Amino acid sequence: MRGLAIIQLAFLAAWKCRAQIYAFEDTPIPVNRTLHTLYAFYVYSLAESPDTVIGPPFVKFSDLRATPTISDGVDHSSYQGVQVSIMRFRDFWTLINPNKFCSTESDVQMGTADAVDTLLVQKHASKTFADVDVYLHTIRFPSLTESKTGDTMRKNISSTGVYILVFSNCGKFVDATVAGNVIVKNAYGFLPGIEYHKMPFYGWMMLIYGVLAFVWLGLSIRWWKELFNIQMSIGAVIFFGLVESFLWYMHFHDWNETGKRGKTLFILAIWFTVVKSCFSYMLVLVASLGWGVTRPFLDRDVITKVQTISFLYIVLDFIREAVLSFRHSHTLSLVFVLLCLLPVSLMNGGLFYWVFTALSGLIQTLEERKQGSKLKLFQRLWKILVFVLIVASLALLFQFFDLTRSSTTRWKYQWLFADGVSHFLFLFVLVAMMYLWAPHKYSMRYAYTTQVAEDEEHASDNPAAVWADDDGDDADGDDADSFWAATKKDGVDAEVIGLSKAKHKSSDDA
Repeated sequence: MRGLAIIQLAFLAAWKCRAQIYAFEDTPIPVNRTLHTLYAFYVYSLAESPDTVIGPPFVKFSDLRATPTISDGVDHSSYQGVQVSIMRFRDFWTLINPNKFCSTESDVQMGTADAVDTLLVQKHASKTFADVDVYLHTIRFPSLTESKTGDTMRKNISSTGVYILVFSNCGKFVDATVAGNVIVKNAYGFLPGIEYHKMPFYGWMMLIYGVLAFVWLGLSIRWWKELFNIQMSIGAVIFFGLVESFLWYMHFHDWNETGKRGKTLFILAIWFTVVKSCFSYMLVLVASLGWGVTRPFLDRDVITKVQTISFLYIVLDFIREAVLSFRHSHTLSLVFVLLCLLPVSLMNGGLFYWVFTALSGLIQTLEERKQGSKLKLFQRLWKILVFVLIVASLALLFQFFDLTRSSTTRWKYQWLFADGVSHFLFLFVLVAMMYLWAPHKYSMRYAYTTQVAEDEEHASDNPAAVWADDDGDDADGDDADSFWAATKKDGVDAEVIGLSKAKHKSSDDA
C-alpha cells in the first residue's frame, strides 16, 4: 500500500507541475528560514537550441502572490522573505550555503544581498544574479487596499543546464499560501530539453511503422489464403507500434505547443507501449512453444501461465513507464526508481529464459521430425534473439550505471537509452520476424502440418498429413514473382519439388 501511495503522489505532482509550467495552487510557504527544491527544468541556451528558434529561452514568474491563511487585519505588503528562484543544479551547493542561506544586515552592508531576510546567494558583490545563472523573484503580499493580483516578471535564460526550482522563506511569516505559475520555455517551445529529441524520434518511428504496415498489408492481401496465426499476430504488432508512435508524437507535439502534459494522450501512449511490448513477448513465447508450428493449440496450464504473466507484466510495466517519465523532472530517489525497474527487469529475464528453453526444445523436436525448413527458420530466430539479448543486457547495465551519475552530465543523451535502444532492438526483431514469416505461396508449410520426411524410411503413413501446398503445379510458373522467392532465392522451391517427388514416389510404391 505504501508503494501505491508513493506512485499516486508522483502522479499528482506530475499533473500539478505540467512539465515546464509549475503551478502554485494555494501552496503553504516553507517554515521560516527554510527552503525547498520543488522541480527541475531542462533548458537549452539560444546558441545550443537543437531546433528552429522562436525566441530566447526564458523564465516567467506569472501572477505570483502570497495570501495569509487567516486574515489578521495587518498589512504584510512590505514582507520580502518569500521568494522563488531557479538556478543551475550543478552550481546549487556552490551558490547556496546550507548553514547560512538567509541574508543579514552585514550581508547587505557588504553588497552581497539587497535586503535583510532574503535568500542569500554566494556570489561576488560585483556580479548580478543573472551573471551566476540565478533568476529570483520575491513574492509579495497585497496591501489591505490592493486587489489580490500577483506580480509578473520575465527573464531570459542565457546558459544551458538543469535548473531547479527553489522555494524559500527567510522571514518569520509562516501562516500563508502562494498561488501563481513559474513558466520556463525553451527556444523551440515548451518541451523540456530532456524530452525534446523524443518528438522527432517518434515522428521517424511513425513513418517506419507506416512503411512496414504498407508492405505487410500488401503481402497479406496478395497471399491472404495462405495466412496463419503468427503472420496475423505480426500484423497486430505493427499496428500497435504505429499507433504507439503516433500517440507519443502527438503527445510531445502538444506538450511543446501548450506547455502542458496532456493526460489523455500520455496515458494512451503508455498503454499502447505496454500492450505492444507484452503482446510481442507473448508472440515470441508461444511461437517458441510450438503454437501453430508443431501443435495446433497450447495446453490449458500453459495458457493460464501466459495470461497471468501478461497481466502482471502490463501492470508493472505501466508503473515503470510512468516513473521513468517523471524521474528527471521530479528528482525521484534512485532507490524508488530501481524498485520500479527491478520487477520488470526480472520478468524480462524470466521470459527470455522461458523463450530460449522452449525454443531449444522446439528445435530439437524439428530435428527429430526432420522438418528442415522449419528447423532452419527457428535456428535463425534463435541467433537473432541471442544477439538482441546481448545488446539489451549491455544497454540495461549501462542504464543502471548511468542512474548513479548526476543528471547534469547525462540529461542530453538520456532519451537514447530510455527509449531509443529498446525501440531499435524491438524494430530489429520485428523486421527479422517479418522476413522469416513473410506471406508467400508456401506460407502454410510453416503452419501446423507434418512435413514429409526426406528419407523414405520416415515417410508419413497418412497421405493427408503433408504440406498444404506441395502440388507439382505450384512449384513452377510465377515463383520468381513471389516475395518469398525474391528473398529466399531458390532453396524453398527446390525443396518443395523434392518433397513433392518424394510424396508421389511413396504413393507409387504403396
